[in-house]
Amino acid sequence: MLPVVFDLSRIPVLLAGRGEALAKRRRQLEEYGAVALTVLEGIPAAADIAAHRLVMLAGLPKEEAGRVAQACRTAGRLLNVEDVNELCDFYFTANVRRGDLVISVSTGGHSPTLAQKIRDWIAAQFSEEWEKRVTEIGQLRRQWKSEGRNLSSASHEHIARKQWLA
Repeated sequence: MLPVVFDLSRIPVLLAGRGEALAKRRRQLEEYGAVALTVLEGIPAAADIAAHRLVMLAGLPKEEAGRVAQACRTAGRLLNVEDVNELCDFYFTANVRRGDLVISVSTGGHSPTLAQKIRDWIAAQFSEEWEKRVTEIGQLRRQWKSEGRNLSSASHEHIARKQWLA
């Protein structure tokens, strides 16, 4: 597994499926900034798949999801099928989000419950204050860059001085 972060404000996403699973995944994608999001009730057509880079399925029976998976492979699209790991090209992680700070936990699909428990533990370690800290160091990095400073050294010094991880 290679952890990556998708900028959902730039990537066309197709979400298809049925029921509450579809609605839940839609809410999650919107929360994470999916702008070019197409939501279809039911099974997507090949043209729908071809028009999107990421395809996500929620609430479809495994046989229907399998047919969509084949169409995605043919079209070269990345696919996630909720709760059907063998059809997935990527998995969702359990996230702690503090503004632009996102800490992700994954078990590679083996145990979402364990990932959620670890996420909850991490969330207790990183308060809402971290949103401000990320903004602060982002502003400082822009200043340090304009001054020609070494960004890594300056960042290390600032984090140590503030005792953020002490």
